Amino acid sequence: MIGGIRPVHYPQLLKINEEFVHWLSPLDEQELKRILKLAGYARQINSAQGVIIAYPHDVDYPDHKNLNWLRPRVENFFYIDRVIIDSAAQGKGFGRQLYNDFEYYARTKGFSNLACEVNTKPDNPGSHKFHLSLGFEPIGEQYFQSYEKSVRYYKKAL
Repeated sequence: MIGGIRPVHYPQLLKINEEFVHWLSPLDEQELKRILKLAGYARQINSAQGVIIAYPHDVDYPDHKNLNWLRPRVENFFYIDRVIIDSAAQGKGFGRQLYNDFEYYARTKGFSNLACEVNTKPDNPGSHKFHLSLGFEPIGEQYFQSYEKSVRYYKKAL
């Protein structure tokens, strides 16, 4: 059920990104291909009904605001950048399965921490609850005036 993200998955991935764009950044196929090239982990479940795209802390992505906030604060981390579960697939355990797979992958690659951010403006209470249930701890917040968004950062020691 869990596998790599292939071109056949792009339309579904772009569809669910658009559905939740208020919590994510916009994405078109060109940008999707770019971020997938940078990703250290990019997997989907059940024909892209859920996806995780993540980067190691040392990825060459100098303009990534969240990575830049995390780098001086968290050691040897793998950053979960984009998690999307299709609304029709929510509640089926796909998020937990993807996170278990990702955590296993990060451990085998020698990472000490997982890190992510969850929107606080607009708030995403389900995602906060989900990350806390998996053992993530809040470590700070940041407001992006130009986007009128704010996020809470989380980390989980491995």
